[in-house]
Amino acid sequence: MPRLAPSLFRQARNQISPFAPLLLPVCRTLDSTANELRWIKEHVNSTDSLVPRKLGIWQACLKREKGIPLQYILGNQPFGPLDILCKPGVLIPRPETESIITHLTTLLPFSSSPLKILDLCTGTGCIPLLIASLLPSTSQILGVDISPLAISLSRQNLSHNISLSHLPLSASKSITFTKSDIFSPSFLSSLPFSSGELDILTSNPPYISPAGFNKNTERSVRLYEPKLALVPDVNLGKGYVCLPEDVFYARLLEIVSVLQPKRVLFEVGDVEQATRVAEMVVRGGELKNYAGTVEIWRDDPEREEKERISLRNNEEKVEVKGRGNGRGVYFWRKDY
Repeated sequence: MPRLAPSLFRQARNQISPFAPLLLPVCRTLDSTANELRWIKEHVNSTDSLVPRKLGIWQACLKREKGIPLQYILGNQPFGPLDILCKPGVLIPRPETESIITHLTTLLPFSSSPLKILDLCTGTGCIPLLIASLLPSTSQILGVDISPLAISLSRQNLSHNISLSHLPLSASKSITFTKSDIFSPSFLSSLPFSSGELDILTSNPPYISPAGFNKNTERSVRLYEPKLALVPDVNLGKGYVCLPEDVFYARLLEIVSVLQPKRVLFEVGDVEQATRVAEMVVRGGELKNYAGTVEIWRDDPEREEKERISLRNNEEKVEVKGRGNGRGVYFWRKDY
């Protein structure tokens, strides 16, 4: 990362605030610095504290200077119409996730009947909560995560968004979050869904390789966000023929083969990983009901840009939709 010129720090101090030079190294631009400082000031002003206002702003700026994500400092992140609470130890929701989940809901046929939805590796609960906020009717939704901290926070987010009227009061009964290990042999038998009745299965699982985590992720991610939610445990790969970073997809496709959901959306890291996951779907012997339906979505799948790419080990081609980085693999049951 290139060094910032001393003149830029003087501009930050003179044009924005004496606090601005603390934020500039992580924000990198004057506009971004001004925005983050405004959000920090709003947060401090709205928080009851015995700490003087200026001291509170200075303390928050010092945390940000260390690379602590702004969402952990402010305690929340806008996500569609929702306000998602954020705490250290649980992955922060990303705009790209919001984009592909919003696009997914536009593809659902209108129905007055509640949908049955399962979200695996749910984290803050942002994915199932966003789906619920965008659907016209209350649905039966289950979010699952192995982290007790994540499950606690997802339940808080459910209550928090009901209190803000972003979700209906009925969501307290129709949406549940539970701690479970999707790799457990008893996992499938613990679910309240029979084969074929699930409408949507979504997941944003750990998908970064150990090498990619150390070399390619931002410093704030490496130091402050939970590695558990980003990098698969190497011990999980036993018995699966795939790259270590793809092991969750191998297990998720086993779950799909049993539950036979009508629609499936997995978040991925890039086009290369999306292509590998698409290949896993195409060659999966127990996934023949999904043959010919696989799509790869970029960050912004609403864009009209489309292309078709060939899978490496198969003559089949898949459609790539949208603009930006590879972000999702979507497929649906042919008989639906």
